[in-house]
Amino acid sequence: MQHAKAYLDGVHALLNRLWETQQEAMNAAIEAMVRCAADGGVIHIFGCGHTQVLGLEVWYRAGQPAFMSPVFNENLWPYNGPLLGSAVEKLEGFGTLIFDAHDARPGEVILVLSNSGRNAVPIDVALKAKERGLTVVAVSSMDYSTRVSSKHSSGKRLFEIADITIDNCGPLGDASLAVPGVGPKVGPVTTILNAALVDAMLVEVVARLAERGVEPPVFTSANLDTDLSKNAEYVRRYAPRVRYYKD
Repeated sequence: MQHAKAYLDGVHALLNRLWETQQEAMNAAIEAMVRCAADGGVIHIFGCGHTQVLGLEVWYRAGQPAFMSPVFNENLWPYNGPLLGSAVEKLEGFGTLIFDAHDARPGEVILVLSNSGRNAVPIDVALKAKERGLTVVAVSSMDYSTRVSSKHSSGKRLFEIADITIDNCGPLGDASLAVPGVGPKVGPVTTILNAALVDAMLVEVVARLAERGVEPPVFTSANLDTDLSKNAEYVRRYAPRVRYYKD
């Protein structure tokens, strides 16, 4: 079990580094999200490929706020095949089309997650969101993004566009552990880092809303034997804005 332990130890170390180095950027993002939610807005989240999992992490889930609005697109899911998904992520203009069809309003916040920060679709989404008056929070690996070139015609990487950038502290190439007898490194870490980061920020957002006298619309697990009427109320409240709450 030495390699499993080495992987977990590495994850713990990266989580500690994230906390120790990113508090200022996290706080700026949290304050923007608190203002957005307190004003009745929704918080958007976008990622490509495996990073779309973060949209699922925060949407209609026990312990998560109801004002989260994921920007999904089926063409970007990995189940379409690695070649297609990878090609679409690099297709300039496609992110603009995705965001043009999404209900996002000035003064709101979008989290754009891209580990490398170099591909065209997340950059398009960030550019379009800024054009529409949103605060753009980028979540990237700066070790990765600063060592690769942009694949967007602007020549910019995601962190060069965003209003706030949070370094998830993941390593170049994502995989984290060298194993004897194996060429490439193994053990990707950024899904764990991104989930921990986003969840931690939303916990703080909810707490700060409560401190300001705003009732946070937090979902209760549907598998508890308790009153779930608030869940239905929150869905009704945000269905006009969060498209996936609609039947």
